[in-house]
Amino acid sequence: MSNQDITQELQRLGDRLLVKLRQIPQADAVEIISFTIILVFIGVVVLMAVLACCFCCCGNNKRRAARVEPKPVI
Repeated sequence: MSNQDITQELQRLGDRLLVKLRQIPQADAVEIISFTIILVFIGVVVLMAVLACCFCCCGNNKRRAARVEPKPVI
C-alpha cells in the first residue's frame, strides 16, 4: 500500500466516524450505548498500551539489579 492509499483509507474512516457522530442525536438508545462501548474499548486499549510502554521504559530498575550474576571462570 502506498501512502496515498493509506491516507485515503484514513480519510474514509474519519468521514464514517463523523457521520456516526452527527447521527447520534437522532439515534436510539441501543445505538448510543453500543457506540459508547466501542469508544470506551478503544480508549482502554490505548491507555493500556501507553501504560505498558511507560512501565517497560520508565519502570524502576529493581529487576535489573536483582539478576544473578554468573560465577567467574577460574
